[in-house]
Amino acid sequence: MSWHGVDAVDDAIDVTREFLFPFSVGRWIRMAVVSLFTGGGGGAGQIASNAGNLGARLAGTGYTGTSGNAGAWAALVLSVPAVLVGAVATSGPLRGADGLLRAGQALRTGSVLQAGRIPEVGAVGTLGIAFLVVVLAVVLIAVLLPPIFEFVLVDAIASDDLRVLRDARTHLTNGIRLIGFRIGLFAAFVVPPAAVVAAVVLTDTRVAPLFDNVPVVVALALVALAYVLAFAFLDRFTVEFVVPAMVADGGGVIDGWRRVWPRLREQLGQTVVYIVMHVLVGIGVSIVSVVLLLVGLLAVGAVAAGIGFAVGAVTSGAVSTDVGVGVGVFAGAAVGIPVFVAVVLLPIQVLTVTYQRAYELAALGRFSESLDLVGRYRDDGDDEDDDDTAFSDDGGDEDDDGGDEEDGGENDDTPEADEFGGFVPASTAVEEPTDGTESPGDTEEEHRGERE
Repeated sequence: MSWHGVDAVDDAIDVTREFLFPFSVGRWIRMAVVSLFTGGGGGAGQIASNAGNLGARLAGTGYTGTSGNAGAWAALVLSVPAVLVGAVATSGPLRGADGLLRAGQALRTGSVLQAGRIPEVGAVGTLGIAFLVVVLAVVLIAVLLPPIFEFVLVDAIASDDLRVLRDARTHLTNGIRLIGFRIGLFAAFVVPPAAVVAAVVLTDTRVAPLFDNVPVVVALALVALAYVLAFAFLDRFTVEFVVPAMVADGGGVIDGWRRVWPRLREQLGQTVVYIVMHVLVGIGVSIVSVVLLLVGLLAVGAVAAGIGFAVGAVTSGAVSTDVGVGVGVFAGAAVGIPVFVAVVLLPIQVLTVTYQRAYELAALGRFSESLDLVGRYRDDGDDEDDDDTAFSDDGGDEDDDGGDEEDGGENDDTPEADEFGGFVPASTAVEEPTDGTESPGDTEEEHRGERE
């Protein structure tokens, strides 16, 4: 019996090789852009996770977890009132020790919005507002783009074609649907425990004695673990399987779950093996990423150090040693950091993101043929096998034809046929009549008489 999660490992290698190679600068650049917004929080978070947080990746089933999205939404929610409060608190008449309190009172009474009562904003307030607006814009980008680019990445691998702007416009609606679903999912799992905690705090209920009972503590821990795992399962399978189902058949997130869930439920053993294998694949990809990063860091660091040393030596001779050291360090960093990002960091990011997504698509295709988005890559390999098989079949046909010819075909006048027991078939010895008076029977009797 084959396991989908195991077979998908080799399939993902084939998909990654076919999708990224032969090397194309344009495709790799576009994939670098896409990879910065996929994987849960962007390239920096992914590389940091690869480099030093394998445990977090294990908890996130081999891919990044959902805390980054939750944090982004929390930052978004808090940034809106922060912008308003900052705008009011840093304004001229409200600046001071009690600025925030007066700002809150102004917001409650609506006096700030009354005509002629808008306070004048000073230079510091302007800078504060600008900073908060920039932060809000970055948070919006971090929240809106990753869900859209999840669809872009899946569609690119499935179609073997990637156009960032075109695909982003195509999947804008799907991205918004995914955002809405994940907000609802997050609220469904966060609101109940938050309500329990709020009720305990507001009613001043004493819960300390409960923690003195070991069985109760163990039960609560198991419930909490199951709760977190259920959330992680729904969130991760939404991205890994439901998003490809939406790309394959259209529809919303709920429709995608209706197509995916029966497959996972009917093949429960395959689902468990896939989850375990996904964890192992994530750990393996992390280890390989760390090794490649270290090798690339050493190589680029050696080049950057050589450049910095050369520049520092020249500057030290022309100005002073202190200036030379500073200029050398700056020159090495100016060369090394961009080269490391462009030559090492982003290519590794592209490889890891592509392989992980290809692994998930390959596994989904084995769960259901109707949701197989990477079948084109399997078909390419099958076509090559079919070509070889067709070639062999042709050879077999030629052998069969040869056998038919030995039984009296058109080529019975070959030397091998003439030497067969000294017998020459009559059909090859008969000469065509020239005047049309001799019958084939007469001609055969004459030749038999000549042989006698």
